[in-house]
Amino acid sequence: MRTSSKRLPAVVAALMLALACSDAALGQWAWRDENGRLVFSDRQPPANIKPENIVRQPGQSGIARPSGEAAPADSAKAAPRTTAERELEFRKRQTERADAERKQAEEQASVSRRNSDCERARGYLRSLEDGARIVRTDPQGNREFLDDAQRSAEIARAREAVARSCTG
Repeated sequence: MRTSSKRLPAVVAALMLALACSDAALGQWAWRDENGRLVFSDRQPPANIKPENIVRQPGQSGIARPSGEAAPADSAKAAPRTTAERELEFRKRQTERADAERKQAEEQASVSRRNSDCERARGYLRSLEDGARIVRTDPQGNREFLDDAQRSAEIARAREAVARSCTG
């Protein structure tokens, strides 16, 4: 009996070492980098690694497959998404949301500009039609008043501007 009691600590130590190694193996990531090399790490791959290049992640059992070898179809459907896949989907949703918000802001700015142009054109047309004296400045800086012919031409232009900016 004495010989077996001397071996007990060695057996326990060997079992503990085996368990520690198996936990470390379960916590391993494996992925292919840009150069196609297989990389093993206890940390998740960088964000620039595509999800399809991730060969193994912690908690998965089995052997890492060489690139090009596909996983069975059933296990691909049943396997949970990797952290990298979830991160990629999150970033995609963020980008789509930012694009939608940018488009909406551009549309609102465009509508606001059109409304402002419309109101300005209508105000100018009202001034012309009310008969108020309109003064222009010529290229030399001299003031000139519109006569009836110029006023009629300016009213026609103002009506076109109202029609253009106040539609839709």
